[in-house]
Amino acid sequence: MKKLLIVTGELSAFNYAREIVNELKNEIELYGVLLENLEGVKNIYDAKRLTAFGLFEAISKLPEIRKGLKTIKNFLKKEKPDAVLLIDFPGFNMRVTEIAKKEGIKVFYFISPKFWAWNYKRGKKIAKLVDKMFVIFPFEVKLYRKFGLEAIYVGNPLVDMVKPAIPETIFFKNYNLTKKPILLMPGSRESEIKYLLETILETAVKIKISKPEEEFILPVAESLDFELISRKTKKIAPFVKIVKGSEVYNAMFYSKSGIIASGTASLEAAIALLPHVVIYKLHPLTFTIAKRLVKTKYISLPNIIAEEKIVPELIQKDATPRKIKETLMEIEINNEQIKNDLSEKVKEKLKGNAIKTLCEEVKASL
Repeated sequence: MKKLLIVTGELSAFNYAREIVNELKNEIELYGVLLENLEGVKNIYDAKRLTAFGLFEAISKLPEIRKGLKTIKNFLKKEKPDAVLLIDFPGFNMRVTEIAKKEGIKVFYFISPKFWAWNYKRGKKIAKLVDKMFVIFPFEVKLYRKFGLEAIYVGNPLVDMVKPAIPETIFFKNYNLTKKPILLMPGSRESEIKYLLETILETAVKIKISKPEEEFILPVAESLDFELISRKTKKIAPFVKIVKGSEVYNAMFYSKSGIIASGTASLEAAIALLPHVVIYKLHPLTFTIAKRLVKTKYISLPNIIAEEKIVPELIQKDATPRKIKETLMEIEINNEQIKNDLSEKVKEKLKGNAIKTLCEEVKASL
C-alpha cells in the first residue's frame, strides 16, 4: 500500500484534511502532522504546537517548529513515504518541501503559498521544490506556468463545504434569536484573539448602546479554548451569544452582516453571501514589515478574487470599534448590492468538487 504524509497547521486547512482523509484512508496508508487525531491517520506530531500569527509571535514557537521539522525529517528517512501532501501553512510547509526534496520524496502541495501577494520571485523557488501544485484559484495556474510548474486547478473546497446544516427557524430557536444577528469572527488562532477579540467585542457594545434591539453571535473556532473565549466575552459583552465552531456556517447564512478577521473566514462568508467588514491587526513590527512586502491591492480574498473592493477592509489603526461600527452601518444600507456582488464577482468564479478532484489527482500521481 502506498504511503502519504499529510501536513497542515491551520484550522481551515485541517478541515480540508479531514475530507481528504475520508477519501483516501481505505486506499493509502496515511500519516499526519495535524491539529487533531483522525481515524485512519497516524499523527506523528501535534500541529497545534506549531501555529502562530505574525513574524514576532512565531519567535516564541521556534523550539516547537524545530522539533516538528526534525520529527518530519526522521519520519521521512525511516518510513520513506511515496509523497508528502502539504496543505497551506506555507511558513512551515515550505521548510518541509526542502526536507522532502533532499530525501527524494515527491512533494504535492494543496492551496498554494500566496507568493503573488507577498513575493512574486518566491514562485520560482516554489516551482523548484514542488512536484505538483493543486490550486484553488483559477488565476494561479497561469502564474505557476510562467515558472514551469505543473499547477492544476481542482476547484475550491469551500464551495461544497459552506452550507447550512439546519433550517433558519431551528437555528434561531436553538440560540433564542429573535432576528438575524450580527456575526462576530475574531479568528481561529490565539494570536488573532489577542489582537482582535477585545476590539470586536467593544464594537458590539457600541452597536448595542445605539441599537439595543441588535443581537450578536460568536462561533468559537475548534482550535481555541471555548471556555476562555466565553469568559472574556461575558466580561466585555455579556449579551453576545457564544456558540461552538461547528455552527459557523449556519451563523454565516442566517446572520445579516458580520465583522470578520481577514483570512479564509472572509471567503467563506462571501460564499454564504454575507455582507461583512474585514478587520486585520498584527504586532506593530510585524505589520510594518508586512506592509512593505504585500504586493496586492487588497488583503481579503473576496476583494482579491473580484479584483475590486466589495467588502470593506479596516487594517491596524483603522480597525477601531468606532470605525468598525460606522462601516458596518454603511454595509447594512448597501446590503443587497453587496450580496449581488459577492455572488456574481466572487462565488461564480469558483468551482466545486475540489476535494474529490484533488484525491483522484493524488492517487494517480503516487
